[in-house]
Amino acid sequence: MIVVDANVMILALASPTDKGDAARAVLTSDDLWFAPAHMPLEVIRALRIAVGSGQFAESDALAAFRALMDAEVTYVGATDTLLQAVWTMRHNVSAYDAAYLAVAAERGAQLVTFDARLAKAAEQVVPYVPVHMPQ
Repeated sequence: MIVVDANVMILALASPTDKGDAARAVLTSDDLWFAPAHMPLEVIRALRIAVGSGQFAESDALAAFRALMDAEVTYVGATDTLLQAVWTMRHNVSAYDAAYLAVAAERGAQLVTFDARLAKAAEQVVPYVPVHMPQ
């Protein structure tokens, strides 16, 4: 059981790089995925920016969006428990990042992230899966 953050999902869906390969490898190693309900919005925002900046063709972003829609992720909404946990972590991480940590803690799941700051915060709250990259 894992909690996947938006950055890992974006790279898994759309990146032909080593980072994308690493993201896909870690996601395919587990078939029970969770994320806070805002995660797909973060992914969509990043796809929009990538198209606007010329990093992705519109067709590639559309394919990534469709793959996101097909992904079997259980999205966790903003319950009182989740919001309390996010509030508690407000001095250490953003509310968005705290939601990933709170979902992982609530579910007893590992957090999957490339974000070094989020991984460091996760060490204090939940186990996390470091996504290893080839050098």
